[in-house]
Amino acid sequence: MYGHKLFFSLLFYFAGIAGLQAQADTSLLLPTLEVSATPLRSTAAGERTEQWDSAQIATYAHSSLGELLSRETGIFIKNYGAGSLATPSVRGGSAGHTAVVWNGFALQSPMLGLLDFSLLPTHFADDIELRYGGNSAGWGSGAIGGTIALRNRPAYRQPLSLTLRSLIGSFSRRDLQFQARYGSESIAGSTRLFHQQADNDFPYRIRPDLPERRQTNAAFRQRGLLQEFYWKLHPGQQLGLQVWWQEGDRDIPPLTTQTRSAASQKDKVLRSALHWRRNGPRSVLQARVGFFREYIDFRDELTGLRAESRFWSLVGEVEGQWQLTRSQQIQAGFNQTFTRAFADGYAEPPEQYQAAVFGAFRQKLGGWQLQISGRQGSVDGTLIPFVGSLGAEGKLLNWLSMRAKISRNYRLPTLNDRYWRPGGNPELKPEQGWSQEAGIQTNWTFDKHQFEYSITAFNRNIQNWILWSISGNANYWSAQNIAEVWSRGIEQRIGWTFSSGSFQTKISGGYDFIRSTNQQAIESPRIEAGSQLIYTPEYRAFGQLQLRWKGLEAAYQHSYTSEVSSLTEPLPGYQLGHLRLSYTLEGAPLGGALFFRIENLWDASYRIVERRPMPGRHYQTGLRLKFSQVNED
Repeated sequence: MYGHKLFFSLLFYFAGIAGLQAQADTSLLLPTLEVSATPLRSTAAGERTEQWDSAQIATYAHSSLGELLSRETGIFIKNYGAGSLATPSVRGGSAGHTAVVWNGFALQSPMLGLLDFSLLPTHFADDIELRYGGNSAGWGSGAIGGTIALRNRPAYRQPLSLTLRSLIGSFSRRDLQFQARYGSESIAGSTRLFHQQADNDFPYRIRPDLPERRQTNAAFRQRGLLQEFYWKLHPGQQLGLQVWWQEGDRDIPPLTTQTRSAASQKDKVLRSALHWRRNGPRSVLQARVGFFREYIDFRDELTGLRAESRFWSLVGEVEGQWQLTRSQQIQAGFNQTFTRAFADGYAEPPEQYQAAVFGAFRQKLGGWQLQISGRQGSVDGTLIPFVGSLGAEGKLLNWLSMRAKISRNYRLPTLNDRYWRPGGNPELKPEQGWSQEAGIQTNWTFDKHQFEYSITAFNRNIQNWILWSISGNANYWSAQNIAEVWSRGIEQRIGWTFSSGSFQTKISGGYDFIRSTNQQAIESPRIEAGSQLIYTPEYRAFGQLQLRWKGLEAAYQHSYTSEVSSLTEPLPGYQLGHLRLSYTLEGAPLGGALFFRIENLWDASYRIVERRPMPGRHYQTGLRLKFSQVNED
C-alpha cells in the first residue's frame, strides 16, 4: 500500500516540477540574483562545521571515514579493530545520533539506526563536511549529535584523467584503487574502483607480564564500485545518476578471553540515486529518487549460528529554494521513504512508511544571518513531534565572529527496537530533546602568518533514550525508553600557518571536554545516576604538525583519549602518534606521489573496546600515478 503511494508521488514530483519552476521564475520580477544550489538545510546558520576537500581527502584515500574522523576531529570512534566495526560518538551521543548523508540521502540502516564507518571509503567522496549539533529539522531522525555529508560533484569541461593508487603494509595489507574522470560541455562522468585486504595477524600482549599472542581470524577484504554520470539537459538543468556497489568479507577475531574464533560476516550494499536539478535566475529546484539495498550474513562455525538480515528502501524527495529579496531566502521540501526489512528475528517482514515536509527561512541583516527551520513528519500515518531550529551567525568585529543555535531533535526507534523477537517493543516512543550551542571564532592574517582559534560550548538533553536492558523477572534483553541523558561540553580548535615561497609550516590542534551522563539510575545493566556514558571519553586532544617544501611533505599527528567505562571495567586512556612522509610530482600528462607512513609510532598498547586488542607499531607505503589528457589547441 505504502509502496504504491510512494511510486505515484514520485510520478507527480517529476510531472509537476517543470510547472513549478516556470511559475517561480515568472512570478518574481526582481533583479537577477545568484542562488546557491546548496539547500539551506545543508548550511544551517549557527552550526560549527569542518570540511575536507578532494586534495585533503586524497591523504586518506586508503582509509575509511572512521579513520579520517578519528585523526582530524575530536569525535570518538568506537573501533573494534582494523577492518572491524567502527561507530561514532559525536558530542557524547550514541552511534545512532549521527546522520550520514550521501548527496542528499540519509544512509543510516533502518534496522540498526546507524552506519559502520569502516565500510565508508573516503575516496568515494569528492568533499566531506561535518556539521556539529542537532539538525533534525533538516535531515530527520538521527541528526542529534551531528551530520556528516558525503558529496560527489561533476567535472564538466575536464579532459580525461586516470588515477591509480596502490598500498602495501604490515600484516599483509594490500590496497588497489582506480579512478577515471571525464567531462565535456554537457556530459561528465566518473568511475571509481577499489579492492583492499589484510590478514591483521598482529602480535599483542594482554598484560606486560604475559606471553605475546598473535591475532587470529582477523582478516578482511573489501571491494567496491562507484559509477557517476551527469548530463546537462540544457543550461541550468542537470540530470545525474549514481550507483554505489560494495561488498566486504571479514573474519571476527576472538576476544582476549577466548582462544579461538570461527565467526565471520559478509556485508553487501547497493545504493543507487537519480537526481534532477534546475537552477533558475532566482531559484533552485531539485528532485531525487534513491533505491538502497543492504545485506548482512553473520556466521559462526563453532556454534552453528547463522543470522541473515537485509532491507531495501525507496526514497523520493523534492525541494525548492527561492531568493525572495537580496537578503531573504526560503526553502521548502517533501520527503517520502518506504522500507521493508527481513530477518529471522522478525515474526514477519516489517514495513515502514515515512513522510515529512520541511522548510527554512534565512534573513541577512548587515553582516549577520538568521535562520529558522522546521520539519513535520509522520510514520505509518501517525504524526511525530514537530522539530525546529533557530540559528544566527555573523561578525562582531572584522577579526571576530559569533554563532549560536537552538534546536529540537529526535530519533525514531529502529525496526529492531520495535519488532525483534524477543525484546522488541512496538510501543516505544521516539528519543527527543533540545540542544543549544554558541561559539566564537577569530582569524588573523599578518605578513606570512595566519592564525585561527575557535571555542564552542554546547548543551543537550535527551528524554526517552532507548536502551536494551533486562526488566522485572524477564530473562532476556528488551528495548525500553528508560534513560535520560544530559550532554554538555566545550570544543576548542587552534591553528597557525606560516608560508614563505615554496615552504609552509602548519600547526593545528583541538581539545574537547564532554560530560555525557545518565540522569536516571538503571538496574540492568547497572548504571548509576550521574555516571558518564560507557565508551564516552571526557577528554580528547589532538594535534598535527605539517612541513612542506615544494613536493616534499612531513606530517606528524598525535592524539590523547581519556579513560572510558565499559560493561566490565574501565579502559585506561591512551596516546597515539602517526608519521607520514610523502613526495608529490605534479605534471601533465603524467604525475604521481610516493608516501611512507608509520602508524602507532610509539608502539602504544591500548584498547578502544574491551577485550579487543589493537595493533602496535606498523608501516604502510604507497604510490599514486595520474595521467591527464592534454588538450591540443
